[in-house]
Amino acid sequence: MDKAVLKEAYVQTMSNYSPHLTHAVTLTFKTRALISPQDFSKCNTPKDDIWRSCKRYQSGYQWDAKPDLREWRYLNEEVAESTLRYFYARLSFLAFGKDAKRVSTKNFSNPLMIASIEGSSRGRRLHAHLAIGNLPGHIDIRNAIERAWFSCDFANQQIKITPLNNEVGWLTYISKEIDLGRVDALKIQSIREPQSYLNPLA
Repeated sequence: MDKAVLKEAYVQTMSNYSPHLTHAVTLTFKTRALISPQDFSKCNTPKDDIWRSCKRYQSGYQWDAKPDLREWRYLNEEVAESTLRYFYARLSFLAFGKDAKRVSTKNFSNPLMIASIEGSSRGRRLHAHLAIGNLPGHIDIRNAIERAWFSCDFANQQIKITPLNNEVGWLTYISKEIDLGRVDALKIQSIREPQSYLNPLA
């Protein structure tokens, strides 16, 4: 299919969400991040018992010292996609609180998010363009988006948040990687939306 025709079809599909979209967001990723290992919070064995066992079998080690167990992880598109999933989960909680998971309210208590990840094809720093909507009017939306993003390990300080006044224009812009043959840059199959949008009776 011709790139221009494909791009137009994608923009038209995404334009169905235009009435719900309110903000254009650009997020820039770090190229690497120092990641801490998971703690013992999900382990059934009490942490003190683990340390006693370690001291018993590794008695020559200075267990009183607290080594830095963090390690460097490097950015790729898979990590970028995982980061956006975490960002969305944090934004959902910051915007809607427990309603985002409560059975009686979760169908409409989640943000709408359309994403495009760009940069890899042109040797530039990976960044994401987002179209976001369905956020409560009573919250500080800019603050919620910033807090959600800066809680991510690979969050760079560069972030741009702008109220949308031309939804189709922004959707066309975030689809520009299709012109370069990178259809997968636009995460059209990973649009995150409230369940109520999928239910015509909601």
